[in-house]
This record gives sequence, C-alpha cells and structure tokens, in this order.
Amino acid sequence: MESKSNNKLADFYRKILEAERAGVQSINEIISSLEDDKLKMMMSSYLRDEGMNCQILISLIKNMDEDPGNKTGDFVEKIRVLNTLNEKLELLVKGQEWVAKQIRYNRHLMDTASSLYFMEAMKVQHEENVDRMKRVIEMKKF
Repeated sequence: MESKSNNKLADFYRKILEAERAGVQSINEIISSLEDDKLKMMMSSYLRDEGMNCQILISLIKNMDEDPGNKTGDFVEKIRVLNTLNEKLELLVKGQEWVAKQIRYNRHLMDTASSLYFMEAMKVQHEENVDRMKRVIEMKKF
C-alpha cells in the first residue's frame, strides 16, 4: 500500500514540476518582450519563485528515490500561440490557479510535514501571484 501511495505522490510532484518548468519558460519569454519596468520586476519575482519551486520539487522527488524526469508541460506552447500580452497574462493567471487547485486537491498524498508545508507555501504563493496579476491586468489592459 505504501508503495502505491509513494507512486501517486511522486507522480503528483512530477506533474507539478512539469507545470512549474512550463511557468519558468513562459514567464522568461514574456519578460523578454516587456517594456514596462514595474511589470518586468513583478514577472521576474514570479520567475524566481517558479525556478525555486522546481528545485525543491526535484529534491522532494529524489528524496523518494524517484526520477524527476525532464518534461516540461504543454503550457509553454499555449502561451506562445497567443497574440497579446493581455491574453498571455490571463492564461498565466489560469495556470497559476491550476497549480494552486492541484495542491488543494492532493494534500492527502503528502507524507511528511515538511512536504505538506512546502506545498502549502507554494499554493499560497500561486494564489498571491494570481491576485497581483489580476490587479495589473485590470489596471493596464495591454
């Protein structure tokens, strides 16, 4: 039973890791097209968060004697095909919301207090990013 539970947890971590990698790549591409310095700073902080999340998820997976793999989620392509910055930011909001929702729905899989604490912090981080990004989108309408 424990092995099946560990497999589900490792699979969950890998799914979130793929999403975070896609976030890193997408945000990096968005930043390179920005002219607004305040938005660039905000997006740079998101980029750092996503990168740090990737590193911690890789460690959690390796600590389970599992392979983190090297896949990146298909979110990158979804962002690339959009034409406007507003559309890209709105989809980025949905991606951040998706990660937070996945963490909420999969809390029961987490096997240690430290992994639960990290994943909860990641969920809150994504929720805060969503709130900030929604305010920016409303104010600027790119």
